[in-house]
Amino acid sequence: MSPGEAVRSIAEMFGQDGSCKIAVREDRSFGGWWPLGDVSIDTIESDNRKERDRRTVAALVSGAFEWRLPDAEDAARNLSRCLGGEEEGAFLDSSKHALDEVALIAVRKGLLNPVFDAAALEEMPFRRSTTVVSDTSGVLQGALYFVSRNLFPAARVKIPAIVHMEIVDAADRFFSTRRDNLRQKESNNDNGKPENRFREFVQHMRSQGGQHVLLRLELLSDVEIERTWLFGDPLRHAFRERGIKRDRFNLDTNVIFKSYADRLILEDARHHQAQSGPDHRVRLLTGDQGLARMALAEGVAPIYFSKTRAADFFGSRLTGQTFDPFGGDIQQTSFVSILWELAVAFGAARLKSDEGATFEIVALGAGPSWFPSHSSDDLLWCKYTPAKHPETDTPSPTTTPLGGLDLADLKEEQEIPKSKPGSTTTTGRISYRQFDVGRLFHIICTLDDSGKMDNSRLMDVLNTQSGRGGDEYRRFLVSADLIAATRETWAARTGLRKLSIALRNSEPDDVRDILEAAPSFSAFATHVRRLDIGSSLDSPDRDPSYGTRGATTYRTLGEITHLCAPAFGEGTFATPTVPDTEAFAEIALKRFSELDRGDGLVAVGAWLETMIRGDGIHPEVARRKLERANAEGLLRMSTEGSTPELRYGNRVVHVLRAPAGEPVVERVRLYRGDYLIPGKASVSLRIEGAGR
Repeated sequence: MSPGEAVRSIAEMFGQDGSCKIAVREDRSFGGWWPLGDVSIDTIESDNRKERDRRTVAALVSGAFEWRLPDAEDAARNLSRCLGGEEEGAFLDSSKHALDEVALIAVRKGLLNPVFDAAALEEMPFRRSTTVVSDTSGVLQGALYFVSRNLFPAARVKIPAIVHMEIVDAADRFFSTRRDNLRQKESNNDNGKPENRFREFVQHMRSQGGQHVLLRLELLSDVEIERTWLFGDPLRHAFRERGIKRDRFNLDTNVIFKSYADRLILEDARHHQAQSGPDHRVRLLTGDQGLARMALAEGVAPIYFSKTRAADFFGSRLTGQTFDPFGGDIQQTSFVSILWELAVAFGAARLKSDEGATFEIVALGAGPSWFPSHSSDDLLWCKYTPAKHPETDTPSPTTTPLGGLDLADLKEEQEIPKSKPGSTTTTGRISYRQFDVGRLFHIICTLDDSGKMDNSRLMDVLNTQSGRGGDEYRRFLVSADLIAATRETWAARTGLRKLSIALRNSEPDDVRDILEAAPSFSAFATHVRRLDIGSSLDSPDRDPSYGTRGATTYRTLGEITHLCAPAFGEGTFATPTVPDTEAFAEIALKRFSELDRGDGLVAVGAWLETMIRGDGIHPEVARRKLERANAEGLLRMSTEGSTPELRYGNRVVHVLRAPAGEPVVERVRLYRGDYLIPGKASVSLRIEGAGR
C-alpha cells in the first residue's frame, strides 16, 4: 500500500480514544519490538461514524497529532535489551550512541529542524537562484530535506556522484553484516553476538534511510535535482580493498577514503561554480567541520549545520504541524509518512491500539519482496490484525479496517436472485441505469471504508427513507462485479477497492477502465469511440436505449472519464485526442487565431468548445496541456478583466475532484478564466507564441 491508500486503515486504529502505541523492529538484529512512545489525536464523540472517520483521517493527513517519546535513558535501556544485552547496563553506551541516529529520522521528516550556522541562516530564504551541493551528511541528517521543503524553488539541489556511492556502499556493508550474522546464528544456534547485531542495526538505519531520502526526492517531489559530472578516474582512487594498505586500480567499495570523498564533493561544487554565471550562487551543504573549513579555504561558501542529538528528540512531544521558519505559515507532515519513514529506517513499524488491534508496516524483512515500482509509488507491505473479544478471543466485527475487508472467502450463495427481463444482468439486452453520479462515488468510497453495508446504512448514505432507493446503484455495481449483494447487505469486491483508490486520487483514466466492466457503461463507451471527431452523440445514429433513460447519467460519467464533453447548442462530442505538448501548442495557437477578431482576446469557453468540436480535446486535457506548454515556453497565456461572462453560466462540464481524498463531481464553468488560471475569473483569454 502507498501512504495515501493506508491512511484510512490507520485511522481506524485510533478508534474512540484517539491513541496508539508505536514500536519498531529490525527482523534480524532485534529480539522484539522496540517501543517509541505513543501518538494521539483529538477525536470527536459522535454517533456518525462517517464524520468521526473523516475527522480522524484529516487529522492524520494534516499532521494534527502529538507524538510523546520515551526519555533517552528508558529508550537506551529497552534498545539494549532488544539487541541482546540481557544484563543490566550491557551495551548501554552503544545504545545511547545509536539514539543519535534515531533522532535524525525526525529531522528527515521535518518534525525537527537542523541547527544552522548564523552566516548561512542569514542568507535564507534565498532571494536569487542558488545551487546547493549536498554531501552525505546533508542527506542522512535531514538538512537536504529542509532545503527542499523551505528553500526550493530558489534553491536547486545538486547531488554529487560520490554521495550516491557512499550510501550504496553503506547498504552493501549492511547486507554483508546481515549475512555474516545470519551465518553465525545458524552455526552457533543462538542469536549471534550482540555487538554484531548492534552494528547491523545502525548500518540498517543509515543505508536504508539514506536511500529512501534520495528516492523520495527524485520520485515523489517537484524538487529540481541536478546531476553532476562524474569524476571517473579519481573515483578509482577513492576506495581501497579491506586489509590492503596500498592503492589498487580496481574499484572496490568496501573501504572509503573519507578525505578523498570530501575532495570530490568540493570539486563538484567548484566545477559548478566555474560553469555558472556571476549572479548564480553555489553553496555546499554539510555537517562535516573538516569539509566546511576546506570549502571556506577554497572560496566555496558552506551551509553548515550541527547534527541533531538524541536529547533533542527523546523525552519530547512532537507534532506534524510546525511553523514555516521564514513565513510563519503552518507546515503539515502526515503521520502516515512518519510511519513510512520508521518502517524504512528500521525494517518494520507497528501501531497498536488499546483494544489490541495492530497495523504493521514492513519495508525490509525475510519475506517481503521489492520491485522498482514499489519505490515509484512508495509502496510498503502492510498487515492489519483486528482487536479480539476478551471472552471469545476472536476478531471483533466492529474493528474492520477502513481499507476494506478481505472478501476472498465471502459466500455468494445469497447473491441477488435472477433478474427480471430487462435488468442489468439480463443476457442479450443491456439496460441503462439512472442515478446520481456523485452519490454513486460516495457509495463506492463508503463501502470501501467499511467493507460491508446493510440497507439501513445505505439509506443513511443516500439520505432516503425508501428501501428501494438504492436499486439503480446496486444493479449497476453488481453488473460491473464491484459488489456482492444480498437483499440485506452489500459487500465490496476487489474491483471496488481499485475504483475507490482511482476516485480518491482523481485518476479519470483508471476510473473509466474499471467502470467498463459494467455492460451498460462499456456499451456507451464503445458508442462514443465509434464517433468521428466533430460528430455529436445526438446524431441520428445514436443508441436509442442510451438516449431515452440514462442520458444524463452516462453523459456525466463520460465527461468525468474524458470520453466526451459538451459544446453547448450543438450537443456532446467525443474527445479521444490527447496530443503531446508541442502538438497541442500548435493546435491552441491555431484555434486562438481562428477566433481572434483583431483585439488579441477570445472567450475562454469559446476556445475550449472549438477544440472539443474540431479536435476532440477534452477541456481537462486542454487545461493540463496548456499549463505544460506555458511552463515549457512553447506559448504564453493570460486572462484579462475581472468580470465573468454571466450569460454563459450554464455552459459547464462535469469533472472529477477529490478534496481531502473524498471524490466529488464538480460542475466547471467553461467561460470563467479561473478554470485555466486559478484566481482569474475573467472571460477573456490571450495566447501568444513563444517567439512573440
